[in-house]
Amino acid sequence: MPEAITPDKLWQFSLQLYPQVKPLCLQWQDELGANVNLLLLLCYLEQQQLSLSATELQQLAAQLNNFSAQFTKPLRALRKNTAIAAITPAQQQTLKQALLQAELTLEQLEQQLLLQHCPPLSKQASPLLELYLAQLNTDNNANSDILAAQIVDLRQAY
Repeated sequence: MPEAITPDKLWQFSLQLYPQVKPLCLQWQDELGANVNLLLLLCYLEQQQLSLSATELQQLAAQLNNFSAQFTKPLRALRKNTAIAAITPAQQQTLKQALLQAELTLEQLEQQLLLQHCPPLSKQASPLLELYLAQLNTDNNANSDILAAQIVDLRQAY
């Protein structure tokens, strides 16, 4: 029986890994619509040699996307647009920091939701990153070699 994944374990893993893989995760977020928290969970599962089926992964992603679309994405967009607010630069910085802190709280909540909705895991190594990115990138096979190389780079970070 696999050891239970706690929200704190996943968050600590994410805090350690994310700085090393931030540019790639944000690129996939912007270009493919990937959810960074789901990417980080999949990295953790791969490291622990745990797996989900393609259907389970798709369902988990859909549940997270609903929450993210309602809360995290609008807050992120608001934070990115603080420069257009008719306030002083110091006020813009204060606003941006407050929104960033709220966004981090939502990111942590997303990870908790992922674990709450995660189905039972099988104890086996599985290429979860490829599976997730293929689900996001179904209409574009031209980038498959680039994605494969990027996945290798990401895996080398953990």
